Amino acid sequence: MYDLIGDIHGHVQELRQLLQKLSYTEQDGCFRHPNRQVIYLGDFIDRGPHIRETLQLVRAMVEGGAALAVMGNHEYNAICFHELHPRGGHLRPHIPRNIFQHLRTLEEFSSREGWQEWQEYIAWFKTLPLFLELPGLRVVHACWDPRHIAFLRQALPDGRLTPEFLLRSAERGTPEYEAVEETLKGKEVTLPVGVQFHDKDGNPRTKMRTRWWTDPRACTYRDYYLEPIESLNALPVEIDALADVWHYQESVPVFFGHYWLRGTPQLLGLHAVCLDYSVAKGGELVAYRWHGEQELKTEGLISA
Repeated sequence: MYDLIGDIHGHVQELRQLLQKLSYTEQDGCFRHPNRQVIYLGDFIDRGPHIRETLQLVRAMVEGGAALAVMGNHEYNAICFHELHPRGGHLRPHIPRNIFQHLRTLEEFSSREGWQEWQEYIAWFKTLPLFLELPGLRVVHACWDPRHIAFLRQALPDGRLTPEFLLRSAERGTPEYEAVEETLKGKEVTLPVGVQFHDKDGNPRTKMRTRWWTDPRACTYRDYYLEPIESLNALPVEIDALADVWHYQESVPVFFGHYWLRGTPQLLGLHAVCLDYSVAKGGELVAYRWHGEQELKTEGLISA
């Protein structure tokens, strides 16, 4: 059985509290449970105060057999930030916005010894799968679209990045880019002309992440968009304007993070739950204690 834990972003103290609340004990530098495993949903780095300690704890559990983990978009971004492009520069350009997002991690590993350790973590990130499909449940950082999962499964038989795939995934417009972008960063739709909003870092956005677990044909924009837009909130979603009206409607439970939810942790449906409740913005670190049930239960949600 599994305990699934959402985005940590360097908040190791909250992680330790949550593991202890879940009855994991530290043994020889590794948190363990006598008959359960953790599954981490990615985004271990950036923003928080104890990134290095977070990585040490998570990696020790994964390599010690006490946990599994999938890659988050912040780990993917870190790989691309440091990976040289054959045509010069890096796969993720070193522009101010990208540097700012990554700054806390760069600061934490700024010494010569720390930089060597950081390179080892970059190599470890590359071993993390982009998704997990286990008996009875599915795990992904941001979005489980079966079409992308099928493509990734064919291109990456073990779910892990190869050098060739990584290079193609950094090129906009390629199938590799589209699959990684939506799997690790979520689905987005273009906002109507003249409409924009500012994200959590203050950047203006003309595309909006959507609640891919919700049927847009039965929604207002308030229910479908991840951020409220006053001029659209009460209107029904204009289906004809959507390039894709797919939503998750399978009975296999899917667990994910990424979305910086706020408020009291809750299920998104009988078969979908987001475990990212913005610990890096004053929220909570959240887990779901799964006992094999197909229909998820509110009492499975546990906060630090």
